[in-house]
Amino acid sequence: MSINFFKSTYQSQTNQYKFRLCDDPNEDPAYIDIDDCSKWIAIVENNQEIEVIFTAIDNCIEILRSNGEKENRCDGMLTYNNHLIFVELKTRKSENSKWVGKGEEQLKNTINVFIANHDLEIYKSKKAYIANNKKPTFQSSQITRMDKFKDETGFRLIIQNTIEIS
Repeated sequence: MSINFFKSTYQSQTNQYKFRLCDDPNEDPAYIDIDDCSKWIAIVENNQEIEVIFTAIDNCIEILRSNGEKENRCDGMLTYNNHLIFVELKTRKSENSKWVGKGEEQLKNTINVFIANHDLEIYKSKKAYIANNKKPTFQSSQITRMDKFKDETGFRLIIQNTIEIS
């Protein structure tokens, strides 16, 4: 069965100079917010005011394991001008980096299903972000993790909560 990641019912768009991505702690999908900065998890800086589409994935697009259980998936994706950015939103302030590993797994699962259902050739830029509003910049080096992620998925992994649209 084919999975469509581009259903318009899961999408919202904006060309705002700066907007935020939010994921309330319930079963609702992640969403774009322009007004209430108390709910933000990731900040999207869109200096050129490009039309950006945000597609909610978690709690919208059903991805199942072979045993029929729901697969962990990332919160959403941003698309614009042949750019593709998958985003996992975290709100954890723990001393260890377990949230990074969990986010990486969710991104990989989602990207693998996306690749099985859509053509990546049209995208000139492919990135994946793990954004955490409690840890906006991640201190320890993740070069090995990021290189492995790129080798396995073809996507550049970035661990920070500011996403630049360029």
